[in-house]
Amino acid sequence: MNYKDLDIDFIQRTLKLISQYNEQMKNYPFEDQLNHTLLINCLLGLIIFPKERSLSFLPKLRLTKQFLSKEMGINDLYLNTDIVDLKDLIIALRNSIAHCDIEFKSENDKNLIDRIIFSDAQKGVGYTVANFKSEELLPFIQYYANYLLSNLQKHRK
Repeated sequence: MNYKDLDIDFIQRTLKLISQYNEQMKNYPFEDQLNHTLLINCLLGLIIFPKERSLSFLPKLRLTKQFLSKEMGINDLYLNTDIVDLKDLIIALRNSIAHCDIEFKSENDKNLIDRIIFSDAQKGVGYTVANFKSEELLPFIQYYANYLLSNLQKHRK
């Protein structure tokens, strides 16, 4: 099947891919579960592809602690003070991913991924864009993708 509306189809298929993987992940031994790899790949696609084609549809929602908690279910996210809205964050994450300024941190001896840190070395050594608790990256991606999808669908009718 050809894509009839590439931006919308791409976002829908990416969300479906994440959902399908989450359902199947438990069928794999822990060491073969690639959920963080999948999420970073999907985030890259959701940020780069729609941004390049639909920049005007990116959400400019103000990122307050209350908004992050209530709307996204995110309670432990560090954001650089330069980032005030979702559009700023998406653009900063795009730059971080494109320049491989991502770090995965473990907070204990088990060496599991506890935090995912997005930086921007072009803005200076140690410049952190966002520092996500690993389990909060999925709700962020889902919220962003669903919001963008809804916005695209509303404006394309």
